[in-house]
Amino acid sequence: MNVTRKSSYGLIAAMELAQCSPDDPRSASSIADQYELPAPFMEKILHELRKAGLVRSKQGCAGGYYLARSAESVSVRDVLEALGESLDLVKCLGAASECTLGSSCPTQAAWRQVDVRLKSLLDSMSLQSLLDAKQEPSKAVEGRLAA
Repeated sequence: MNVTRKSSYGLIAAMELAQCSPDDPRSASSIADQYELPAPFMEKILHELRKAGLVRSKQGCAGGYYLARSAESVSVRDVLEALGESLDLVKCLGAASECTLGSSCPTQAAWRQVDVRLKSLLDSMSLQSLLDAKQEPSKAVEGRLAA
């Protein structure tokens, strides 16, 4: 797993959209301007999220983007996968593995366990929980560590 600018900006965009309604959508340029990000890149990211069904768009002068589902039902994993990001922790766990050791690898089982836990954590983190963590960061971290 590699956290790219695309995945980082995509998560920022999704969190911003989690705070607006279909009646008050956000434009790609307003999100880009707020965080001093490249507007064309933000537009591309939002297009990918729309294509994946995570966000919807509204046309017109008051148009923009908004979440297609509630913030509670959109996970960090949903956002990353919608952007085509690989969530495989190490290359040998991916579908196109080039590992020559295969099942004889002494560390494959350990990496698989870590991979399963990481993906479970990403599944458990909703956009709403990230917004809540902004309000009370210490409680959010304690809750994640206990899980």
